[in-house]
Amino acid sequence: MAKRFYAKYIDERTIHLITFLGFVFGLSVSLLTYVTSTYFKQVLESDNIGIFYIISFSIILIALFNLNKLIEGFGRARTLMSLLAAQIGVLFALQFVDIAIGGALLMMMYMILFSVIWVVYDIVLEAYSTDGETGRIRGLFLSVWNLGFLVGPLISVYLLQHYGFNGIFVVTMLLYAVMFIAIFMALNDIKGHVKRQDLSLKKTIKIFKNNPSLVKSYWMSFTLRFFYAVMTIFMPLYLREIGLSWTEIGLVFTIMLIPFVLVEYPAGILADKKYGEKEMLFIGLSIIICSVVVMYFVQNSTLVFWMIILFISRIGAALLESMQDSYFYKQIDENDVALINFFRSTRAVAYIASAALVGIMFFFSDDTKSIFIVLFIVLAIGLYPVITLKDTK
Repeated sequence: MAKRFYAKYIDERTIHLITFLGFVFGLSVSLLTYVTSTYFKQVLESDNIGIFYIISFSIILIALFNLNKLIEGFGRARTLMSLLAAQIGVLFALQFVDIAIGGALLMMMYMILFSVIWVVYDIVLEAYSTDGETGRIRGLFLSVWNLGFLVGPLISVYLLQHYGFNGIFVVTMLLYAVMFIAIFMALNDIKGHVKRQDLSLKKTIKIFKNNPSLVKSYWMSFTLRFFYAVMTIFMPLYLREIGLSWTEIGLVFTIMLIPFVLVEYPAGILADKKYGEKEMLFIGLSIIICSVVVMYFVQNSTLVFWMIILFISRIGAALLESMQDSYFYKQIDENDVALINFFRSTRAVAYIASAALVGIMFFFSDDTKSIFIVLFIVLAIGLYPVITLKDTK
């Protein structure tokens, strides 16, 4: 009894630490998320920057499909610390490289490492989650992570205006250093290793294909990540094009992220205790679709309009994000590392697809607003897995 109580105490303490570090992680990510496309634009002197994302996320896909072998052999915590150390090195180097091809290559390396770090971090959190509390744990973590992400845009644009990209690189590097030290001190040997499953990519895909719930989880995640990809890569460029300053964009993005802090934890509790995920998935995706339609048809370039419409779209995204995570993790356990890696490949696939589709669109049209048409089509198709989903309640 005492042993079980102690183990539960350790698990809860570790979940709290992982969740707190989620704030630091979210802040570090948001500092660069909305200015990366601007960095690439300065390198190419063109809006058609999709090639950087296609190459980066193609490498990310390859890395994720082989990540389970590394984690099974090296352990969760040690893998995470190694990746964090590499990221610190990349951010340090970026401070001394001009905004040119060399800098772009390092920025791509940053994107690759961040994406893999995110998945490993996700696997560490799953090791301490139980199905009956998955929605609550995931909802709390995402809320705290997004609280950090919420603060980032304002800090990012301030640093960019006063210190250039180097100011952002320095602060981001320090945040990664905090994460590394905390994980080194607290998580190094806690649930570090996983059971070997030796699942090849072919076997992993077969498991997904034979489980309709996993297939629909992947589809829903891809839909959401496609939305994020278009918003992250092209929305800052679009808002600059219609006349908003960087300060205004920072304010808009900060306001827009508030729903992630307010919605995801309560939604996770409701999913665990009362409703399941299906209804909230449908509501969330419907809100996003309606918001995108308004973005396309309403001719408005005022600050208040974009605050409101992007805020509403993120209410839908927050519901969709917390519910699709909750649903997926109720289908697996902590040792299904290969399945988690494959599931998290949706971000890379979505970035590749969005960059390719929007890049093709730019060859036929100079109207940046056309990105909303591509986005609407993908979101509308994404309704199918939500409607046909077998709920957990």
